[in-house]
Amino acid sequence: MSQPLDTAPDQFRLITILPLGPERSESAPVECHLEAFSLTDECFTPAYKKHLIDKDAPGAWVDPQMPSEGRGHGDGLGDWIHVVHPDDNATTFLPEFRYEWGDFLALSYTWGDPTNVREILVNGQSMLVTQNLEACLRALRRKQYVQNGWRLWIDAICINQKDIIERAGQVKRMREVYTKAWTPIIWLGEETEGSDVALDLIITLASEYTSRDGVNRLTKTLHQNPQHFGRGRWRALNDVVCRRYWRRLWILQEVVLGRNSTPVLCGHRTLPWAHFAGAFNLIINTDEVINTYITNELKDASLPFDCVIWPNLNTVNEIQVFQKLRVKGQRPNLYRLLHFSRTALSTDPRDKIYGLLALMDTSLASLIKPDYTDTVENVYRSFALDTIKATGSLDIIRHSEPSTDSALPSWAPDWVIEPGNSALTIDDNAFATSGSFPASVQALADPQSISCKGFVIDRFDGMGCRWTSGWSPDSVVPSKGRSNPYSTFEDVREAIWKSMVACHRLPSEPLDADYGSLLATPVLAAADLPKHSPIKDIVGSNVFDWCVRFLKGNADFQVAGRRMEEYLWKDVEPEKIDAVHLRDALMQRDRVNLGRRLVTTERGYVGMALETVERADVVAVLLGCSTPMVLRQVQGDSGYLRWKVVGECYLHGIMNGEAMGWGLKTQDIVLC
Repeated sequence: MSQPLDTAPDQFRLITILPLGPERSESAPVECHLEAFSLTDECFTPAYKKHLIDKDAPGAWVDPQMPSEGRGHGDGLGDWIHVVHPDDNATTFLPEFRYEWGDFLALSYTWGDPTNVREILVNGQSMLVTQNLEACLRALRRKQYVQNGWRLWIDAICINQKDIIERAGQVKRMREVYTKAWTPIIWLGEETEGSDVALDLIITLASEYTSRDGVNRLTKTLHQNPQHFGRGRWRALNDVVCRRYWRRLWILQEVVLGRNSTPVLCGHRTLPWAHFAGAFNLIINTDEVINTYITNELKDASLPFDCVIWPNLNTVNEIQVFQKLRVKGQRPNLYRLLHFSRTALSTDPRDKIYGLLALMDTSLASLIKPDYTDTVENVYRSFALDTIKATGSLDIIRHSEPSTDSALPSWAPDWVIEPGNSALTIDDNAFATSGSFPASVQALADPQSISCKGFVIDRFDGMGCRWTSGWSPDSVVPSKGRSNPYSTFEDVREAIWKSMVACHRLPSEPLDADYGSLLATPVLAAADLPKHSPIKDIVGSNVFDWCVRFLKGNADFQVAGRRMEEYLWKDVEPEKIDAVHLRDALMQRDRVNLGRRLVTTERGYVGMALETVERADVVAVLLGCSTPMVLRQVQGDSGYLRWKVVGECYLHGIMNGEAMGWGLKTQDIVLC
């Protein structure tokens, strides 16, 4: 059925879904024709070749202005594939085929339950595919663009999944498939009882609440009338957001290589990707929607809350960020990709790396040869070393998760383990703790160990209340010292609130506003605010309550010889606080505090570190690493000193290379 691919002329297999004949019913099996085609430029039609040279030449292609590196031949998608009305199967217009043999779309979907299969016919032979894919093929069979001969690339059919060598070779070519397709086309799954209602709500949210103050306007609308959008709509939306599709690893590169107008099919409905991106971004930044309205409607229906909603919403936000970078001709940040990969689902754990190759910088991607016969541990360890080599940076170790269950060394992240916290930032230019020095790393005879350059700068003194204890004051480890490297009272106060947000507005955006109002939250909580005050809407949110509990739990924790409570704002004028900035600050504080606690050091620095840190741990500056690293001493068998990576930390006042001027001697540090 799957003829061997001739890889020299860039061949790919594509399917044609055969239309139903006049005497065949909708229940008839799906029939496909599978053929191999070349996607080289030489196969373009004369008209399309002329169009690529002269954009004003006649032709049904609209080509937005994009840098050549980021542009695929299919970036001219207009509205032709969108079906606005549920019962309307018409299209605006069909573009001309670009290739002599026709044209194609690339399907993005999730396989579904591998044990729930259906029969289709491929080149006249029986083939079993998952129920979800078979339902998708049936839906596509009714679409005009498919009936007009548009072919499809679908991994389960177009790649011989039983041939490990072919699978590995095709993984390296995913970028080519999805950039050369006219567009990716997304299949969310079949319609359900509430899916139409959910899609209608997505359209409303994306159309009416995506301006800068959209979060506050939505919050105010719901506070005034919780049933503003109708009863049961939030539960229906939750069902769509929690669909398995959003957690699938491979969708990252598949959708990133598309555009805002990429069609998303859910049963018989089709919406543009931009609607989902706008609505999901709004929801994830309005914590009351999830923690109040969705939760309440699920309780009313005696249904459990599924925490998968958070990573699913974040998936769409991350894709939107990466799409914008692609339009500018830029590659996504590696660590942002890896953070997504860690929480996404993949059948094969090696795909946590291989599934990102199409989006990685070529200097790194070229070092990685997909090999599904290698062990997962070898793939992850080799990837860490390849990353250090390609980037000249040691930042890969910032993403290590200490675990007794992993066979990997502490410096090589285990991408199967879901993180207990988010990285301080996922921008490799956010901090510069070791200045501009590149990583100096040497592999040792023991494959579990590497040697790097750096020096120890500090140890922990006190540790604030634990997030996992509900910010109980009983979890505080009191500070012993009174050192103050910040000079004035106001400098210490600033160090505290900037530590609470890791001096960043979002995971990768530098702080551009005064977030000191975080220290006013206990006073605001007790204030008698006017009914229509935008601050009053925020005071009722969970992120506000969590901030207040964090500050109260740390009230007696000492920083520079003073109780934390002394640094809080006392005289507060609520009307002068920017509500948008306050909400942003609360969301960022919540992200940074996840799995972390406030800390002080023997030198008097204040910051945030993982809850797992111990007083005996050291803080080190490692050349080529952008953040300070917490290390734990391990005695080697031969007597030499080794260190395990505990995790990164934020210490206000040393994040931008200040410690490099302290005159401390650089030494060899062996990580294991």
